[in-house]
Amino acid sequence: MVRVQSTFLVEARPEAVWDVLTDANYIPKLYPDLLNIKVDPPGRAVVGQSRSLNGRVGKRLIEFRTKVAELVPMKRFVVTGRRGGAFESFTETIDIEGLKEGTMVRALFEFKVSPAYFGPGFDILMLNQAAALNEEVYMKNLKELAELHPVTAKS
Repeated sequence: MVRVQSTFLVEARPEAVWDVLTDANYIPKLYPDLLNIKVDPPGRAVVGQSRSLNGRVGKRLIEFRTKVAELVPMKRFVVTGRRGGAFESFTETIDIEGLKEGTMVRALFEFKVSPAYFGPGFDILMLNQAAALNEEVYMKNLKELAELHPVTAKS
């Protein structure tokens, strides 16, 4: 199992971070190797929402499947893997905490690439490194998108 984790400050309100996390339209902007996504039911994340994603590894098109497992508004966002696809197991846990100076984000990605999905001839170490890099870029992009995202003032 590979673990990628990071803690970082987003210079934006928790609502901006939450908006990016729960809007499926942002997902292709978060992951550099993601090509498209389908969500069911459509719209913002809800517990049980399934996601089918297509991405690339080199010149190969891959599929992975996830579902929204837990949502605690403005606090926790958890996505887990579903059967089939490029990952034997996958969990994304993002905790956010509002602070005076912005939002503290604690992100943890745990995954295991499926050797059966890729078959012989694929370097599992290289696939793990590519997936880990995608998760690292995800965190950087989450920060950048949330900091650019306008939040309307509450009345």
